[in-house]
Amino acid sequence: MTIQHINIGPGTDPKVGRNALFAAARAGTVAIDDDTGVPYVLDNARVKALLIDKRLVGGGRAIFEMQDIPLGRFPDWYLGIMFTAEGPEHSRMRRLVGKAFIPRAMDGLRPIAAALVAERLDSIRNEGSGDLVAALSDVPTAVMCALLGVPAPDVPRFIAWVDDLGPIFAFMTAEQIVAAASAINGLLDYTLDLRDRRHDTPADDLISALIAAEEDGDRLTREETAAMVANLLVAGHDTTASQIGCTALTLLTHPDAIAELRADPEILEAVVSETIRYEPSVSFTGRMARESLDVGGVACAAGSVLVLTTMTANRDPAVWVDADSFQPRRFLAADAPRMLSFGGGPHHCLGAWLARMTLEEVVRGVGALNPRLTVAPDEIEWVQVLGQNPARLPVSV
Repeated sequence: MTIQHINIGPGTDPKVGRNALFAAARAGTVAIDDDTGVPYVLDNARVKALLIDKRLVGGGRAIFEMQDIPLGRFPDWYLGIMFTAEGPEHSRMRRLVGKAFIPRAMDGLRPIAAALVAERLDSIRNEGSGDLVAALSDVPTAVMCALLGVPAPDVPRFIAWVDDLGPIFAFMTAEQIVAAASAINGLLDYTLDLRDRRHDTPADDLISALIAAEEDGDRLTREETAAMVANLLVAGHDTTASQIGCTALTLLTHPDAIAELRADPEILEAVVSETIRYEPSVSFTGRMARESLDVGGVACAAGSVLVLTTMTANRDPAVWVDADSFQPRRFLAADAPRMLSFGGGPHHCLGAWLARMTLEEVVRGVGALNPRLTVAPDEIEWVQVLGQNPARLPVSV
Protein backbone atom coordinates (compact mmCIF):
# COMPACT_ATOMS: atom_id res chain seq x y z
CA MET A 1 0.00 0.00 0.00
CA THR A 2 1.28 3.47 -0.92
CA ILE A 3 0.93 5.97 1.91
CA GLN A 4 0.10 9.54 0.90
CA HIS A 5 2.33 12.42 1.97
CA ILE A 6 1.26 16.04 2.47
CA ASN A 7 2.97 19.25 3.58
CA ILE A 8 0.75 21.27 5.92
CA GLY A 9 2.99 22.09 8.87
CA PRO A 10 3.02 25.37 10.84
CA GLY A 11 3.02 28.40 8.55
CA THR A 12 1.18 26.72 5.68
CA ASP A 13 -1.38 28.96 4.01
CA PRO A 14 -4.75 27.84 5.45
CA LYS A 15 -6.43 27.57 2.04
CA VAL A 16 -3.53 25.52 0.71
CA GLY A 17 -3.69 23.21 3.73
CA ARG A 18 -7.45 22.73 3.48
CA ASN A 19 -7.27 21.96 -0.22
CA ALA A 20 -4.44 19.49 0.40
CA LEU A 21 -6.51 17.62 3.01
CA PHE A 22 -9.58 17.47 0.78
CA ALA A 23 -7.45 16.21 -2.12
CA ALA A 24 -5.85 13.58 0.12
CA ALA A 25 -9.28 12.47 1.36
CA ARG A 26 -10.44 11.91 -2.22
CA ALA A 27 -7.43 9.69 -2.82
CA GLY A 28 -7.26 7.68 0.41
CA THR A 29 -7.92 7.41 4.11
CA VAL A 30 -4.62 8.44 5.75
CA ALA A 31 -1.87 10.92 4.85
CA ILE A 32 1.42 11.69 6.62
CA ASP A 33 2.59 15.28 7.03
CA ASP A 34 6.23 15.46 5.96
CA ASP A 35 6.98 18.40 8.26
CA THR A 36 5.84 16.80 11.53
CA GLY A 37 5.64 13.10 10.62
CA VAL A 38 2.10 13.05 12.03
CA PRO A 39 -0.53 10.91 10.25
CA TYR A 40 -3.81 12.61 9.35
CA VAL A 41 -6.82 10.29 9.42
CA LEU A 42 -9.27 11.44 6.77
CA ASP A 43 -12.31 9.17 6.37
CA ASN A 44 -15.47 9.32 8.45
CA ALA A 45 -15.51 5.71 9.64
CA ARG A 46 -11.98 5.79 11.06
CA VAL A 47 -12.27 9.28 12.54
CA LYS A 48 -15.57 8.41 14.22
CA ALA A 49 -14.16 5.17 15.64
CA LEU A 50 -10.88 6.69 16.81
CA LEU A 51 -12.61 9.57 18.60
CA ILE A 52 -13.93 7.05 21.12
CA ASP A 53 -11.13 4.45 20.91
CA LYS A 54 -9.82 3.78 24.43
CA ARG A 55 -6.36 3.09 23.03
CA LEU A 56 -6.11 6.81 22.35
CA VAL A 57 -6.10 9.80 24.68
CA GLY A 58 -6.29 13.53 24.01
CA GLY A 59 -3.30 14.64 21.99
CA GLY A 60 -2.89 18.13 23.43
CA ARG A 61 -0.20 17.17 25.92
CA ALA A 62 1.79 15.19 23.37
CA ILE A 63 1.62 17.95 20.72
CA PHE A 64 2.72 20.50 23.34
CA GLU A 65 5.63 18.35 24.49
CA MET A 66 6.82 17.86 20.89
CA GLN A 67 7.63 21.58 20.79
CA ASP A 68 10.50 23.48 22.37
CA ILE A 69 8.57 25.14 25.21
CA PRO A 70 10.69 26.63 28.05
CA LEU A 71 9.79 25.57 31.58
CA GLY A 72 7.66 28.00 33.58
CA ARG A 73 4.13 29.09 34.32
CA PHE A 74 2.96 28.55 30.73
CA PRO A 75 3.62 24.79 30.50
CA ASP A 76 2.63 24.33 34.15
CA TRP A 77 -0.78 25.80 33.37
CA TYR A 78 -1.23 24.03 30.06
CA LEU A 79 -0.28 20.58 31.32
CA GLY A 80 -2.63 20.87 34.29
CA ILE A 81 -5.87 21.96 32.61
CA MET A 82 -8.86 19.83 31.69
CA PHE A 83 -7.94 19.86 28.00
CA THR A 84 -4.69 17.96 28.65
CA ALA A 85 -5.74 15.94 31.71
CA GLU A 86 -6.66 12.27 31.27
CA GLY A 87 -8.31 9.48 33.23
CA PRO A 88 -9.68 10.11 36.72
CA GLU A 89 -8.32 13.67 36.93
CA HIS A 90 -9.97 14.65 33.64
CA SER A 91 -13.24 13.04 34.73
CA ARG A 92 -13.11 14.88 38.06
CA MET A 93 -12.59 18.28 36.43
CA ARG A 94 -15.24 17.68 33.82
CA ARG A 95 -17.83 16.60 36.40
CA LEU A 96 -17.23 19.66 38.55
CA VAL A 97 -17.23 22.08 35.63
CA GLY A 98 -20.22 20.35 34.07
CA LYS A 99 -22.30 21.23 37.11
CA ALA A 100 -21.86 24.92 36.28
CA PHE A 101 -21.42 24.85 32.49
CA ILE A 102 -24.89 23.63 31.50
CA PRO A 103 -27.10 24.40 28.48
CA ARG A 104 -29.65 26.23 30.66
CA ALA A 105 -26.97 28.75 31.63
CA MET A 106 -26.06 29.16 27.96
CA ASP A 107 -29.64 29.98 27.00
CA GLY A 108 -29.63 32.75 29.59
CA LEU A 109 -26.87 34.40 27.56
CA ARG A 110 -28.86 34.40 24.31
CA PRO A 111 -30.26 37.94 24.74
CA ILE A 112 -26.74 39.20 25.47
CA ALA A 113 -25.35 37.52 22.35
CA ALA A 114 -28.23 38.84 20.24
CA ALA A 115 -27.67 42.39 21.51
CA LEU A 116 -23.92 42.21 20.83
CA VAL A 117 -24.48 40.94 17.28
CA ALA A 118 -27.12 43.61 16.59
CA GLU A 119 -24.81 46.34 17.87
CA ARG A 120 -21.91 45.16 15.70
CA LEU A 121 -24.08 44.85 12.59
CA ASP A 122 -25.77 48.23 13.11
CA SER A 123 -22.57 49.98 12.09
CA ILE A 124 -22.56 48.10 8.78
CA ARG A 125 -26.27 48.79 8.28
CA ASN A 126 -25.81 52.50 9.00
CA GLU A 127 -22.73 52.87 6.79
CA GLY A 128 -24.13 50.68 4.01
CA SER A 129 -20.98 48.56 3.97
CA GLY A 130 -18.35 47.03 6.21
CA ASP A 131 -16.34 43.95 7.12
CA LEU A 132 -18.28 41.15 8.82
CA VAL A 133 -15.12 39.54 10.22
CA ALA A 134 -13.94 42.74 11.88
CA ALA A 135 -17.44 43.55 13.13
CA LEU A 136 -18.14 40.19 14.76
CA SER A 137 -14.74 38.79 15.78
CA ASP A 138 -14.98 39.81 19.44
CA VAL A 139 -18.54 38.54 20.01
CA PRO A 140 -17.58 35.06 21.37
CA THR A 141 -15.23 36.42 24.04
CA ALA A 142 -17.66 39.19 24.97
CA VAL A 143 -20.35 36.53 25.47
CA MET A 144 -17.96 34.34 27.49
CA CYS A 145 -16.91 37.30 29.62
CA ALA A 146 -20.58 38.02 30.33
CA LEU A 147 -20.94 34.39 31.44
CA LEU A 148 -17.89 34.71 33.69
CA GLY A 149 -18.89 38.05 35.15
CA VAL A 150 -15.95 40.02 33.72
CA PRO A 151 -16.69 43.78 33.73
CA ALA A 152 -17.29 45.11 30.20
CA PRO A 153 -14.33 47.58 30.30
CA ASP A 154 -11.95 44.65 30.83
CA VAL A 155 -13.19 42.59 27.86
CA PRO A 156 -10.61 44.07 25.39
CA ARG A 157 -7.80 42.86 27.68
CA PHE A 158 -9.25 39.36 27.63
CA ILE A 159 -9.53 39.40 23.86
CA ALA A 160 -5.85 40.35 23.54
CA TRP A 161 -4.80 37.57 25.93
CA VAL A 162 -6.88 34.84 24.33
CA ASP A 163 -5.79 35.92 20.84
CA ASP A 164 -2.19 35.25 21.87
CA LEU A 165 -3.14 31.97 23.54
CA GLY A 166 -5.29 30.68 20.69
CA PRO A 167 -2.57 28.68 18.88
CA ILE A 168 -1.69 26.53 21.93
CA PHE A 169 -3.89 23.60 20.93
CA ALA A 170 -1.85 22.95 17.78
CA PHE A 171 1.74 23.32 16.58
CA MET A 172 3.07 26.84 17.30
CA THR A 173 5.80 28.99 15.83
CA ALA A 174 8.56 30.32 18.10
CA GLU A 175 6.93 33.78 18.08
CA GLN A 176 3.58 32.31 19.09
CA ILE A 177 5.18 30.47 22.02
CA VAL A 178 6.69 33.69 23.37
CA ALA A 179 3.41 35.59 22.99
CA ALA A 180 1.39 32.82 24.65
CA ALA A 181 3.79 32.59 27.60
CA SER A 182 3.39 36.32 28.22
CA ALA A 183 -0.40 36.26 27.80
CA ILE A 184 -1.00 33.47 30.31
CA ASN A 185 0.65 35.53 33.05
CA GLY A 186 -1.78 38.38 32.60
CA LEU A 187 -4.81 36.13 32.22
CA LEU A 188 -4.05 33.97 35.27
CA ASP A 189 -3.25 36.98 37.48
CA TYR A 190 -6.57 38.58 36.51
CA THR A 191 -8.65 35.41 36.94
CA LEU A 192 -7.06 34.61 40.31
CA ASP A 193 -8.03 38.08 41.54
CA LEU A 194 -11.55 37.79 40.09
CA ARG A 195 -11.94 34.34 41.65
CA ASP A 196 -10.98 35.72 45.06
CA ARG A 197 -13.51 38.55 44.73
CA ARG A 198 -16.27 36.10 43.77
CA HIS A 199 -15.31 33.83 46.67
CA ASP A 200 -15.93 36.71 49.08
CA THR A 201 -18.95 38.12 47.21
CA PRO A 202 -20.66 35.51 44.97
CA ALA A 203 -22.59 36.66 41.92
CA ASP A 204 -24.79 35.08 39.26
CA ASP A 205 -21.93 34.08 36.99
CA LEU A 206 -19.84 31.08 35.98
CA ILE A 207 -16.90 31.81 38.29
CA SER A 208 -19.22 31.84 41.32
CA ALA A 209 -20.80 28.60 40.05
CA LEU A 210 -17.37 26.99 39.63
CA ILE A 211 -16.47 27.97 43.20
CA ALA A 212 -19.74 26.48 44.46
CA ALA A 213 -19.58 23.31 42.35
CA GLU A 214 -19.08 20.32 44.62
CA GLU A 215 -19.32 16.54 44.40
CA ASP A 216 -18.84 14.26 47.40
CA GLY A 217 -16.97 17.02 49.19
CA ASP A 218 -14.61 17.69 46.27
CA ARG A 219 -14.21 21.20 44.86
CA LEU A 220 -11.89 22.95 42.47
CA THR A 221 -8.99 24.63 44.26
CA ARG A 222 -8.33 28.36 43.92
CA GLU A 223 -5.64 27.74 41.31
CA GLU A 224 -7.75 25.14 39.48
CA THR A 225 -10.65 27.57 39.23
CA ALA A 226 -8.49 30.31 37.70
CA ALA A 227 -6.83 27.81 35.37
CA MET A 228 -10.21 26.45 34.32
CA VAL A 229 -11.49 29.93 33.48
CA ALA A 230 -8.45 30.47 31.27
CA ASN A 231 -8.96 27.03 29.70
CA LEU A 232 -12.60 27.77 28.84
CA LEU A 233 -11.81 31.22 27.47
CA VAL A 234 -8.96 30.07 25.25
CA ALA A 235 -10.81 26.99 24.00
CA GLY A 236 -13.94 28.97 23.20
CA HIS A 237 -12.68 32.23 21.75
CA ASP A 238 -10.78 31.48 18.56
CA THR A 239 -12.73 28.35 17.69
CA THR A 240 -16.04 30.24 17.71
CA ALA A 241 -14.68 33.53 16.33
CA SER A 242 -13.08 31.76 13.39
CA GLN A 243 -16.25 29.74 12.79
CA ILE A 244 -18.21 33.00 12.59
CA GLY A 245 -16.08 33.95 9.58
CA CYS A 246 -16.50 30.53 7.96
CA THR A 247 -20.23 30.48 8.62
CA ALA A 248 -20.71 34.01 7.28
CA LEU A 249 -18.70 33.21 4.14
CA THR A 250 -20.85 30.13 3.54
CA LEU A 251 -24.04 32.18 3.79
CA LEU A 252 -22.69 34.96 1.58
CA THR A 253 -21.75 32.48 -1.15
CA HIS A 254 -25.16 30.79 -0.87
CA PRO A 255 -27.60 33.72 -0.93
CA ASP A 256 -30.52 31.36 -1.56
CA ALA A 257 -29.88 29.95 1.92
CA ILE A 258 -30.21 33.44 3.44
CA ALA A 259 -33.51 33.90 1.60
CA GLU A 260 -34.69 30.50 2.79
CA LEU A 261 -33.76 31.34 6.38
CA ARG A 262 -35.53 34.69 6.22
CA ALA A 263 -38.65 32.93 4.95
CA ASP A 264 -38.47 30.13 7.53
CA PRO A 265 -36.63 31.08 10.77
CA GLU A 266 -37.38 27.61 12.18
CA ILE A 267 -34.48 26.19 10.16
CA LEU A 268 -31.92 28.31 12.05
CA GLU A 269 -30.34 25.46 14.03
CA ALA A 270 -30.11 23.28 10.92
CA VAL A 271 -28.49 26.08 8.92
CA VAL A 272 -25.86 26.63 11.63
CA SER A 273 -25.06 22.91 11.77
CA GLU A 274 -24.69 22.74 8.01
CA THR A 275 -22.32 25.72 7.91
CA ILE A 276 -20.12 24.01 10.52
CA ARG A 277 -20.14 20.76 8.54
CA TYR A 278 -19.58 22.42 5.18
CA GLU A 279 -16.96 25.04 6.13
CA PRO A 280 -15.50 24.30 9.58
CA SER A 281 -12.93 26.60 11.10
CA VAL A 282 -11.35 23.79 13.14
CA SER A 283 -10.44 20.98 10.81
CA PHE A 284 -9.02 18.39 13.18
CA THR A 285 -8.54 17.09 16.71
CA GLY A 286 -5.38 15.49 18.06
CA ARG A 287 -5.03 12.13 19.79
CA MET A 288 -2.09 10.22 21.27
CA ALA A 289 -1.71 6.43 21.06
CA ARG A 290 -1.40 4.67 24.43
CA GLU A 291 -0.32 1.49 22.65
CA SER A 292 0.84 0.50 19.20
CA LEU A 293 -1.87 0.31 16.57
CA ASP A 294 -2.33 0.25 12.81
CA VAL A 295 -4.41 3.01 11.23
CA GLY A 296 -5.17 2.57 7.55
CA GLY A 297 -1.88 0.82 6.94
CA VAL A 298 0.17 3.30 8.98
CA ALA A 299 1.93 1.82 12.00
CA CYS A 300 1.52 4.15 14.99
CA ALA A 301 3.79 3.46 17.94
CA ALA A 302 2.76 4.00 21.55
CA GLY A 303 3.22 7.67 22.39
CA SER A 304 2.79 8.90 18.83
CA VAL A 305 0.31 11.59 17.81
CA LEU A 306 -2.50 11.15 15.31
CA VAL A 307 -4.62 13.91 13.82
CA LEU A 308 -8.27 13.02 13.28
CA THR A 309 -9.44 15.24 10.43
CA THR A 310 -13.07 15.95 11.22
CA MET A 311 -13.28 18.40 8.29
CA THR A 312 -12.81 15.69 5.70
CA ALA A 313 -14.85 13.19 7.71
CA ASN A 314 -17.78 15.61 7.51
CA ARG A 315 -17.46 15.64 3.72
CA ASP A 316 -17.03 11.88 3.27
CA PRO A 317 -19.35 10.79 0.41
CA ALA A 318 -19.60 7.34 1.97
CA VAL A 319 -21.66 8.94 4.75
CA TRP A 320 -23.04 12.23 3.43
CA VAL A 321 -25.34 12.55 0.41
CA ASP A 322 -24.03 15.23 -1.97
CA ALA A 323 -21.27 15.81 0.58
CA ASP A 324 -19.74 18.79 -1.22
CA SER A 325 -23.00 20.70 -1.54
CA PHE A 326 -24.42 23.12 1.03
CA GLN A 327 -27.95 22.09 2.01
CA PRO A 328 -29.61 24.34 4.60
CA ARG A 329 -32.19 21.71 5.58
CA ARG A 330 -29.81 18.75 5.73
CA PHE A 331 -29.94 18.40 9.51
CA LEU A 332 -33.72 18.51 9.64
CA ALA A 333 -33.79 14.94 8.33
CA ALA A 334 -34.32 12.34 11.05
CA ASP A 335 -31.58 10.14 9.57
CA ALA A 336 -28.97 12.89 9.16
CA PRO A 337 -25.51 11.59 10.11
CA ARG A 338 -23.81 12.87 13.24
CA MET A 339 -21.40 15.72 12.63
CA LEU A 340 -17.96 15.16 14.16
CA SER A 341 -16.81 18.77 14.49
CA PHE A 342 -17.17 18.86 18.27
CA GLY A 343 -15.17 15.68 18.79
CA GLY A 344 -16.22 12.63 20.73
CA GLY A 345 -15.43 10.50 23.74
CA PRO A 346 -14.22 12.01 27.03
CA HIS A 347 -12.88 15.10 25.25
CA HIS A 348 -16.11 16.00 23.44
CA CYS A 349 -16.31 19.81 23.40
CA LEU A 350 -17.79 21.01 26.67
CA GLY A 351 -18.63 24.40 25.18
CA ALA A 352 -20.56 23.11 22.15
CA TRP A 353 -23.84 24.56 23.45
CA LEU A 354 -22.31 28.00 23.94
CA ALA A 355 -20.66 27.97 20.51
CA ARG A 356 -23.89 26.93 18.80
CA MET A 357 -25.94 29.55 20.64
CA THR A 358 -23.49 32.30 19.68
CA LEU A 359 -23.42 31.16 16.05
CA GLU A 360 -27.21 30.99 15.92
CA GLU A 361 -27.47 34.62 16.96
CA VAL A 362 -24.80 35.59 14.41
CA VAL A 363 -26.66 33.76 11.63
CA ARG A 364 -29.96 35.30 12.73
CA GLY A 365 -28.39 38.76 12.61
CA VAL A 366 -26.62 38.24 9.28
CA GLY A 367 -29.81 36.84 7.80
CA ALA A 368 -31.75 39.92 8.88
CA LEU A 369 -29.03 42.21 7.50
CA ASN A 370 -29.07 40.32 4.17
CA PRO A 371 -25.61 41.54 3.08
CA ARG A 372 -23.88 40.97 -0.26
CA LEU A 373 -20.21 40.03 -0.60
CA THR A 374 -18.38 42.72 -2.58
CA VAL A 375 -15.31 40.70 -3.61
CA ALA A 376 -14.90 37.35 -5.31
CA PRO A 377 -14.54 34.53 -2.73
CA ASP A 378 -11.30 33.37 -4.38
CA GLU A 379 -9.74 36.77 -3.71
CA ILE A 380 -10.20 36.49 0.06
CA GLU A 381 -7.11 35.53 2.06
CA TRP A 382 -7.45 33.16 4.99
CA VAL A 383 -5.70 33.36 8.36
CA GLN A 384 -5.12 30.87 11.15
CA VAL A 385 -4.65 31.03 14.89
CA LEU A 386 -6.12 27.70 15.93
CA GLY A 387 -9.15 27.86 13.68
CA GLN A 388 -8.85 28.89 10.04
CA ASN A 389 -11.07 31.61 8.63
CA PRO A 390 -11.38 34.37 6.02
CA ALA A 391 -9.29 37.38 6.98
CA ARG A 392 -12.07 39.74 5.87
CA LEU A 393 -15.58 39.65 4.45
CA PRO A 394 -16.34 43.04 2.87
CA VAL A 395 -20.08 43.43 2.30
CA SER A 396 -22.66 45.96 1.26
CA VAL A 397 -26.30 46.19 2.33
